Amino acid sequence: MSHNDSALFREDHLVILNGVDLTIDHVVSVSKGAHVKIDDLARQRVIRAREAVDHCVQQREVVYGITTGFGSNADIFLESEEAALKLQENLMITHAVCVGDPLPVPVVRAMIAIRVNTLLRGHSGIRLQILDRLVELLNHDLIPVIPDRGSVGASGDLAPLCHMALPILGRGELIVDGKRVPAMRALGLLT
Repeated sequence: MSHNDSALFREDHLVILNGVDLTIDHVVSVSKGAHVKIDDLARQRVIRAREAVDHCVQQREVVYGITTGFGSNADIFLESEEAALKLQENLMITHAVCVGDPLPVPVVRAMIAIRVNTLLRGHSGIRLQILDRLVELLNHDLIPVIPDRGSVGASGDLAPLCHMALPILGRGELIVDGKRVPAMRALGLLT
């Protein structure tokens, strides 16, 4: 399979993600340690979507969950980008409610690859730096600790995804060489 034939390909243990398609074989390769790279065209989709979000913020448009709160707080307009960022951070912290034993590293590696690939479609407005950081974690084998039980109701995957993202904020834990390490300390290994 050539790079032009698929969103993902494995070549010398490298999987290229572009958000278009994803095979089980590619996910299994990542789960077993293959490195990941983001395709340049996918990067451009993510950047364009983020520019649309930034435009809404700059124009002070009312957009649920971006310039407003969530749920019963949807009618609260967030006056600054700083307030919006704090809301996003608080959402992740308060929804990281899983308990139990950590999911196996291969499962978390696969989960990260699938999530990054999905976000590369360019529909979410996520910052490219977040996806780059998740890829960096994978490629340095710094794997978020995600407990195996927990949900926040209708958004059944939101709780484990919050655990996956906490280390980007320097919170939570990462598995480093088979040991649980506070994320802030483990992130120091990347510099």
